[in-house]
Amino acid sequence: MISRSTLIGALVVVELGIVGMAVRAIAGDSVRSGPASAPFARGHHHFGFSPAVAIAGQLDKTLALGNAPHVVIDVQSIDVVIEGGPQPVVHALESTSASGWVTGRPAPLAAETNPGGVRITAGEGGVNVMMGEYSHSLHVAVPEGARVEILSAGRIDVKGLRAKLTAHSPDGSIHVRDHRGDLDVSSDSGRIELIDVEGADIAANTHEGRLYFTRVGADKINGHTNFGRIYAVDLRVKDGALNTHSGRISASFTANSDATVKVSTGDGKVSVAGLPSTPAAADDDKSTVQLGAGQGRFEVSTDEGAVNISQGANV
Repeated sequence: MISRSTLIGALVVVELGIVGMAVRAIAGDSVRSGPASAPFARGHHHFGFSPAVAIAGQLDKTLALGNAPHVVIDVQSIDVVIEGGPQPVVHALESTSASGWVTGRPAPLAAETNPGGVRITAGEGGVNVMMGEYSHSLHVAVPEGARVEILSAGRIDVKGLRAKLTAHSPDGSIHVRDHRGDLDVSSDSGRIELIDVEGADIAANTHEGRLYFTRVGADKINGHTNFGRIYAVDLRVKDGALNTHSGRISASFTANSDATVKVSTGDGKVSVAGLPSTPAAADDDKSTVQLGAGQGRFEVSTDEGAVNISQGANV
């Protein structure tokens, strides 16, 4: 008698064979060889099964716009990387890669100059990934003094700017490092990470995601998430707030902060280490902490979760 496990194994082999024949019927010769050397055209794309294919970007443009252009980017769900540097030019480079069975037409990118700078936008398009992977990204090198405004993008990575950054992602994470200037970043559904950021006014808001702040300082800091934890290390504050509807908060403040901090949780405990607080043994649902002369007003609160406050390094 044939065992149950043997029968199941045979059925799996048969099903795999049927899938293979169906794929060959759809893909034709591309299943066997794959268009590994075919460039991205602006029409319908048919990659077939193949190793990862790096395809030359469609947008590759360098614009001499001076030291402080206004750069506006509105590219839907395409990933964006911004890098500030000393050169007075804007260089926009698009890159696309695909592996497996990918069809469709990627959204074309265009860069148009205006009196204040440049606007980069995405047109209509759509890519279907049946089996495999597909990525579409835009790398923009800008003068460090550029004022960058990202209206829409996928994942956002920004480094090296020395002017105000405004960025929004409908459904992606935002990462900013080595930034000097005001900041206003938001995501509908993604975490936000700030590292080595200094400005007068810093705002970071996400509907559903965590907040990570490391060596962040400003006269006013507002960090908010509806559903997510907040981690802040070496935060220099005066006015503002860190708050979440659901999630724990862990924050350490630098010695050169200057604020009276109201700390509270709706469902959890507050603990304070290494800082003067009221009550002195803060192990309840609220506390008040004085940083420096305590001239500013800052709030740390969560509706659901523990709150841990501590003394950080002086950065």
